[in-house]
Amino acid sequence: MFRKFAYQFITYISLSSMLPRISLVQLLWCVALAIGLWGYVSMTTPATIYMRFPLVIDLPEERALEVQPPSEISIKVRTSGWQLLYLQYFSSEPECHVDASKMTGRISGNGELLINKMDILQGIRPSISLEKVVELNPETISLSTGMLFRGTVPVESKVSIIPRDGFDIVGTISVKPDSIVLRGNSKIVNSISSWATQKLEFKDLAGPFSYIVPLKDSLKNLITSAVKEVTISGDIQQSAEISVSDIKVEIIGAPDGHQHKIEPALITLHVRGGVKKLSTLTSQDFKVFVDYSSLINDSIGHIKPSISIPAGIHIIGMEPKKLIHRSIIKLLD
Repeated sequence: MFRKFAYQFITYISLSSMLPRISLVQLLWCVALAIGLWGYVSMTTPATIYMRFPLVIDLPEERALEVQPPSEISIKVRTSGWQLLYLQYFSSEPECHVDASKMTGRISGNGELLINKMDILQGIRPSISLEKVVELNPETISLSTGMLFRGTVPVESKVSIIPRDGFDIVGTISVKPDSIVLRGNSKIVNSISSWATQKLEFKDLAGPFSYIVPLKDSLKNLITSAVKEVTISGDIQQSAEISVSDIKVEIIGAPDGHQHKIEPALITLHVRGGVKKLSTLTSQDFKVFVDYSSLINDSIGHIKPSISIPAGIHIIGMEPKKLIHRSIIKLLD
Protein backbone atom coordinates (compact mmCIF):
# COMPACT_ATOMS: atom_id res chain seq x y z
CA MET A 1 0.00 0.00 0.00
CA PHE A 2 2.76 2.41 0.96
CA ARG A 3 4.72 1.57 -2.20
CA LYS A 4 1.65 2.33 -4.37
CA PHE A 5 1.12 5.72 -2.72
CA ALA A 6 4.81 6.63 -3.07
CA TYR A 7 4.74 5.71 -6.74
CA GLN A 8 1.67 7.93 -7.41
CA PHE A 9 3.23 10.86 -5.55
CA ILE A 10 6.50 10.62 -7.51
CA THR A 11 4.54 10.41 -10.77
CA TYR A 12 2.52 13.59 -9.86
CA ILE A 13 5.71 15.51 -9.04
CA SER A 14 7.27 14.44 -12.34
CA LEU A 15 4.23 15.58 -14.38
CA SER A 16 4.01 18.90 -12.49
CA SER A 17 7.60 19.70 -13.32
CA MET A 18 6.83 19.21 -17.01
CA LEU A 19 3.98 21.85 -17.02
CA PRO A 20 4.94 25.49 -17.79
CA ARG A 21 4.93 27.80 -14.79
CA ILE A 22 2.45 30.76 -14.84
CA SER A 23 3.58 34.02 -13.24
CA LEU A 24 1.29 36.30 -11.17
CA VAL A 25 1.26 38.91 -13.95
CA GLN A 26 0.11 36.33 -16.49
CA LEU A 27 -2.59 35.16 -14.10
CA LEU A 28 -3.88 38.72 -13.62
CA TRP A 29 -3.94 39.28 -17.39
CA CYS A 30 -6.02 36.13 -17.82
CA VAL A 31 -8.49 37.26 -15.15
CA ALA A 32 -8.74 40.76 -16.71
CA LEU A 33 -9.29 39.25 -20.17
CA ALA A 34 -12.03 36.99 -18.83
CA ILE A 35 -13.76 39.92 -17.11
CA GLY A 36 -13.43 42.03 -20.26
CA LEU A 37 -14.95 39.32 -22.44
CA TRP A 38 -17.79 38.85 -19.95
CA GLY A 39 -18.45 42.60 -19.87
CA TYR A 40 -18.38 42.89 -23.66
CA VAL A 41 -20.85 40.04 -24.07
CA SER A 42 -23.11 41.50 -21.36
CA MET A 43 -23.09 45.01 -22.86
CA THR A 44 -23.79 43.80 -26.41
CA THR A 45 -26.61 41.48 -25.38
CA PRO A 46 -30.04 43.16 -25.71
CA ALA A 47 -31.70 44.05 -22.40
CA THR A 48 -35.09 45.50 -21.47
CA ILE A 49 -35.75 48.33 -19.00
CA TYR A 50 -38.47 50.88 -18.19
CA MET A 51 -37.56 54.55 -18.52
CA ARG A 52 -39.54 57.62 -17.41
CA PHE A 53 -39.51 60.93 -19.28
CA PRO A 54 -41.03 64.13 -17.78
CA LEU A 55 -43.70 65.51 -20.13
CA VAL A 56 -43.26 69.09 -21.40
CA ILE A 57 -45.93 70.59 -23.68
CA ASP A 58 -45.62 73.77 -25.78
CA LEU A 59 -49.13 75.04 -26.48
CA PRO A 60 -50.30 77.22 -29.38
CA GLU A 61 -50.37 80.98 -28.82
CA GLU A 62 -53.20 82.21 -26.58
CA ARG A 63 -54.19 78.67 -25.53
CA ALA A 64 -54.02 77.19 -22.03
CA LEU A 65 -54.59 73.74 -20.55
CA GLU A 66 -57.76 73.27 -18.52
CA VAL A 67 -56.90 69.81 -17.16
CA GLN A 68 -53.52 68.62 -15.90
CA PRO A 69 -51.97 66.13 -18.38
CA PRO A 70 -49.77 63.20 -17.24
CA SER A 71 -46.59 64.41 -15.59
CA GLU A 72 -44.42 61.81 -17.33
CA ILE A 73 -44.23 59.20 -20.08
CA SER A 74 -43.16 55.60 -19.36
CA ILE A 75 -41.35 53.68 -22.10
CA LYS A 76 -40.23 50.05 -22.14
CA VAL A 77 -37.02 49.91 -24.20
CA ARG A 78 -35.14 46.86 -25.49
CA THR A 79 -31.64 47.66 -26.71
CA SER A 80 -27.98 46.89 -26.08
CA GLY A 81 -26.36 47.44 -22.72
CA TRP A 82 -24.12 50.13 -24.21
CA GLN A 83 -27.09 52.29 -25.25
CA LEU A 84 -28.90 51.67 -21.97
CA LEU A 85 -25.79 52.85 -20.13
CA TYR A 86 -25.70 55.98 -22.30
CA LEU A 87 -29.42 56.71 -21.87
CA GLN A 88 -29.34 56.37 -18.09
CA TYR A 89 -26.05 58.01 -17.15
CA PHE A 90 -24.45 60.00 -19.97
CA SER A 91 -27.26 61.54 -22.02
CA SER A 92 -28.70 65.03 -21.47
CA GLU A 93 -31.67 65.57 -19.16
CA PRO A 94 -34.38 63.15 -20.37
CA GLU A 95 -37.78 64.58 -21.29
CA CYS A 96 -40.69 64.14 -23.65
CA HIS A 97 -41.11 67.51 -25.38
CA VAL A 98 -44.35 67.74 -27.37
CA ASP A 99 -44.57 70.87 -29.54
CA ALA A 100 -48.34 71.34 -29.71
CA SER A 101 -47.86 74.88 -31.04
CA LYS A 102 -47.53 73.31 -34.51
CA MET A 103 -50.80 71.39 -34.12
CA THR A 104 -53.24 74.32 -34.19
CA GLY A 105 -55.17 72.78 -37.08
CA ARG A 106 -55.86 69.64 -35.04
CA ILE A 107 -57.68 71.46 -32.20
CA SER A 108 -61.40 70.65 -32.27
CA GLY A 109 -64.20 73.17 -31.86
CA ASN A 110 -64.47 72.46 -28.12
CA GLY A 111 -60.72 72.90 -27.60
CA GLU A 112 -59.70 69.22 -27.55
CA LEU A 113 -56.31 68.21 -28.96
CA LEU A 114 -55.29 64.55 -29.32
CA ILE A 115 -51.56 63.80 -29.02
CA ASN A 116 -50.93 60.46 -30.74
CA LYS A 117 -48.24 57.82 -30.26
CA MET A 118 -46.01 59.18 -33.02
CA ASP A 119 -46.15 62.72 -31.53
CA ILE A 120 -45.00 61.33 -28.18
CA LEU A 121 -42.17 59.18 -29.57
CA GLN A 122 -40.86 62.03 -31.73
CA GLY A 123 -40.68 64.21 -28.61
CA ILE A 124 -38.48 61.82 -26.62
CA ARG A 125 -35.09 63.35 -25.72
CA PRO A 126 -32.57 61.82 -26.14
CA SER A 127 -34.10 60.20 -29.19
CA ILE A 128 -34.71 56.44 -29.24
CA SER A 129 -35.10 54.31 -32.38
CA LEU A 130 -38.76 53.36 -32.81
CA GLU A 131 -37.95 49.67 -33.32
CA LYS A 132 -36.40 49.59 -29.84
CA VAL A 133 -39.60 50.77 -28.13
CA VAL A 134 -41.48 47.75 -26.79
CA GLU A 135 -44.18 49.55 -24.81
CA LEU A 136 -45.41 53.13 -24.38
CA ASN A 137 -47.65 54.41 -21.58
CA PRO A 138 -49.79 56.35 -22.28
CA GLU A 139 -49.95 55.87 -26.04
CA THR A 140 -52.21 58.89 -26.57
CA ILE A 141 -52.90 62.06 -24.58
CA SER A 142 -56.09 64.09 -24.84
CA LEU A 143 -55.51 67.76 -24.04
CA SER A 144 -58.39 70.01 -23.02
CA THR A 145 -57.48 73.60 -23.92
CA GLY A 146 -59.09 77.00 -23.50
CA MET A 147 -58.25 80.66 -23.99
CA LEU A 148 -55.12 81.97 -22.29
CA PHE A 149 -55.49 84.24 -19.24
CA ARG A 150 -52.82 86.37 -17.54
CA GLY A 151 -52.66 87.42 -13.90
CA THR A 152 -50.09 89.10 -11.65
CA VAL A 153 -49.36 87.61 -8.21
CA PRO A 154 -46.78 88.44 -5.52
CA VAL A 155 -43.75 86.22 -4.98
CA GLU A 156 -43.72 84.46 -1.61
CA SER A 157 -40.23 83.76 -0.29
CA LYS A 158 -39.71 80.32 1.26
CA VAL A 159 -36.03 81.05 1.94
CA SER A 160 -34.72 80.83 5.52
CA ILE A 161 -31.87 83.23 6.35
CA ILE A 162 -30.05 82.28 9.56
CA PRO A 163 -27.35 84.74 10.77
CA ARG A 164 -24.27 83.65 12.65
CA ASP A 165 -24.44 83.86 16.45
CA GLY A 166 -24.06 87.48 17.50
CA PHE A 167 -25.36 88.84 14.18
CA ASP A 168 -28.80 90.13 13.11
CA ILE A 169 -30.67 90.82 9.89
CA VAL A 170 -30.82 94.58 9.33
CA GLY A 171 -33.81 96.02 7.49
CA THR A 172 -36.12 93.97 5.31
CA ILE A 173 -35.17 91.11 3.02
CA SER A 174 -35.59 92.12 -0.62
CA VAL A 175 -37.22 89.89 -3.25
CA LYS A 176 -36.71 90.99 -6.88
CA PRO A 177 -38.91 90.80 -8.79
CA ASP A 178 -41.53 90.83 -6.03
CA SER A 179 -44.35 89.82 -8.41
CA ILE A 180 -44.69 87.76 -11.59
CA VAL A 181 -47.20 87.35 -14.41
CA LEU A 182 -48.80 83.90 -14.58
CA ARG A 183 -50.21 82.49 -17.82
CA GLY A 184 -52.83 79.77 -17.91
CA ASN A 185 -56.49 78.90 -17.55
CA SER A 186 -58.52 81.75 -16.02
CA LYS A 187 -60.03 79.62 -13.22
CA ILE A 188 -56.64 78.35 -12.11
CA VAL A 189 -54.84 81.71 -12.37
CA ASN A 190 -57.60 83.48 -10.41
CA SER A 191 -57.36 80.87 -7.64
CA ILE A 192 -53.66 81.59 -7.03
CA SER A 193 -52.93 84.33 -4.48
CA SER A 194 -49.12 84.06 -4.54
CA TRP A 195 -46.29 82.08 -6.14
CA ALA A 196 -43.66 80.57 -3.85
CA THR A 197 -39.94 80.12 -4.25
CA GLN A 198 -38.31 76.80 -3.58
CA LYS A 199 -37.56 76.05 0.07
CA LEU A 200 -33.90 76.83 0.75
CA GLU A 201 -31.90 77.57 3.88
CA PHE A 202 -28.73 79.65 4.20
CA LYS A 203 -26.91 79.41 7.53
CA ASP A 204 -24.10 81.12 9.41
CA LEU A 205 -24.27 84.41 7.48
CA ALA A 206 -22.28 87.37 8.80
CA GLY A 207 -22.63 90.06 6.15
CA PRO A 208 -24.63 91.29 3.14
CA PHE A 209 -26.07 88.45 1.06
CA SER A 210 -27.64 87.94 -2.36
CA TYR A 211 -28.90 84.61 -3.70
CA ILE A 212 -30.64 83.59 -6.92
CA VAL A 213 -33.51 81.30 -5.94
CA PRO A 214 -35.63 79.23 -8.39
CA LEU A 215 -39.39 79.61 -8.27
CA LYS A 216 -41.46 76.55 -7.46
CA ASP A 217 -42.88 74.70 -10.47
CA SER A 218 -45.86 73.01 -8.82
CA LEU A 219 -48.30 73.35 -11.75
CA LYS A 220 -46.08 72.42 -14.65
CA ASN A 221 -47.79 72.66 -18.08
CA LEU A 222 -50.94 74.18 -16.51
CA ILE A 223 -49.34 77.46 -15.39
CA THR A 224 -46.31 79.13 -16.96
CA SER A 225 -44.30 82.26 -16.28
CA ALA A 226 -41.47 83.99 -18.09
CA VAL A 227 -39.77 84.48 -14.71
CA LYS A 228 -38.11 81.30 -13.43
CA GLU A 229 -36.05 82.69 -10.54
CA VAL A 230 -35.81 85.67 -8.19
CA THR A 231 -33.02 87.37 -6.26
CA ILE A 232 -33.17 87.32 -2.45
CA SER A 233 -30.90 89.90 -0.81
CA GLY A 234 -30.38 91.73 2.46
CA ASP A 235 -27.88 92.89 5.05
CA ILE A 236 -26.57 91.20 8.18
CA GLN A 237 -24.54 93.06 10.79
CA GLN A 238 -22.96 92.26 14.12
CA SER A 239 -25.63 92.82 16.76
CA ALA A 240 -25.50 95.21 19.70
CA GLU A 241 -27.87 96.75 22.24
CA ILE A 242 -28.57 100.40 23.05
CA SER A 243 -31.15 102.48 24.93
CA VAL A 244 -33.05 105.24 23.15
CA SER A 245 -34.47 107.87 25.52
CA ASP A 246 -37.01 110.70 25.32
CA ILE A 247 -39.43 108.93 22.99
CA LYS A 248 -42.75 110.78 23.04
CA VAL A 249 -46.00 108.91 23.79
CA GLU A 250 -48.86 110.17 21.63
CA ILE A 251 -52.64 109.74 21.82
CA ILE A 252 -54.08 109.21 18.34
CA GLY A 253 -57.66 109.60 17.20
CA ALA A 254 -58.57 111.88 20.09
CA PRO A 255 -60.92 114.87 19.64
CA ASP A 256 -59.77 118.36 20.52
CA GLY A 257 -60.06 119.16 24.19
CA HIS A 258 -60.13 115.53 25.35
CA GLN A 259 -59.73 114.85 29.06
CA HIS A 260 -57.14 112.05 29.03
CA LYS A 261 -53.47 111.97 29.93
CA ILE A 262 -50.69 109.36 29.66
CA GLU A 263 -47.86 109.29 32.20
CA PRO A 264 -44.99 109.45 31.68
CA ALA A 265 -45.10 111.46 28.47
CA LEU A 266 -41.60 110.27 27.50
CA ILE A 267 -40.25 106.71 27.68
CA THR A 268 -37.01 104.82 27.04
CA LEU A 269 -36.73 101.78 24.76
CA HIS A 270 -33.97 99.18 24.99
CA VAL A 271 -33.37 97.77 21.52
CA ARG A 272 -31.10 95.34 19.70
CA GLY A 273 -29.92 95.39 16.07
CA GLY A 274 -26.95 95.74 13.74
CA VAL A 275 -24.22 98.06 14.98
CA LYS A 276 -24.28 100.24 11.86
CA LYS A 277 -28.05 100.57 12.00
CA LEU A 278 -28.06 101.38 15.72
CA SER A 279 -25.48 104.14 15.27
CA THR A 280 -27.93 106.14 13.13
CA LEU A 281 -31.02 105.83 15.37
CA THR A 282 -32.64 108.73 17.22
CA SER A 283 -35.84 109.03 19.25
CA GLN A 284 -37.57 110.34 16.10
CA ASP A 285 -37.23 106.89 14.48
CA PHE A 286 -39.66 105.37 17.01
CA LYS A 287 -43.40 105.97 17.29
CA VAL A 288 -45.13 105.13 20.57
CA PHE A 289 -48.87 105.73 20.60
CA VAL A 290 -52.13 104.88 22.34
CA ASP A 291 -55.43 104.72 20.49
CA TYR A 292 -58.08 107.01 21.97
CA SER A 293 -60.70 104.24 21.81
CA SER A 294 -58.65 102.12 24.24
CA LEU A 295 -58.63 105.02 26.71
CA ILE A 296 -62.41 105.30 26.56
CA ASN A 297 -62.78 101.61 27.47
CA ASP A 298 -59.99 101.56 30.09
CA SER A 299 -61.12 100.72 33.62
CA ILE A 300 -57.85 99.80 35.38
CA GLY A 301 -55.64 102.80 34.62
CA HIS A 302 -52.79 100.86 32.97
CA ILE A 303 -52.27 101.10 29.20
CA LYS A 304 -50.10 99.05 26.84
CA PRO A 305 -48.94 101.28 23.97
CA SER A 306 -48.37 100.33 20.34
CA ILE A 307 -44.79 100.80 19.13
CA SER A 308 -43.55 101.31 15.57
CA ILE A 309 -39.85 100.58 15.09
CA PRO A 310 -37.44 100.59 12.12
CA ALA A 311 -37.01 97.33 10.20
CA GLY A 312 -34.33 95.07 11.62
CA ILE A 313 -34.60 96.52 15.14
CA HIS A 314 -35.89 94.40 18.04
CA ILE A 315 -37.29 95.72 21.33
CA ILE A 316 -35.86 94.00 24.40
CA GLY A 317 -37.34 96.27 27.05
CA MET A 318 -39.20 99.48 27.91
CA GLU A 319 -38.95 101.93 30.81
CA PRO A 320 -41.26 102.28 32.53
CA LYS A 321 -42.80 98.88 31.95
CA LYS A 322 -46.32 100.28 32.38
CA LEU A 323 -47.99 103.51 31.32
CA ILE A 324 -50.54 105.16 33.56
CA HIS A 325 -53.79 106.50 32.15
CA ARG A 326 -55.41 109.40 33.93
CA SER A 327 -58.74 111.05 33.21
CA ILE A 328 -58.72 114.79 33.86
CA ILE A 329 -61.84 115.97 35.62
CA LYS A 330 -62.49 119.70 35.56
CA LEU A 331 -64.38 121.12 38.50
CA LEU A 332 -67.18 123.55 37.81
CA ASP A 333 -66.76 127.03 39.28
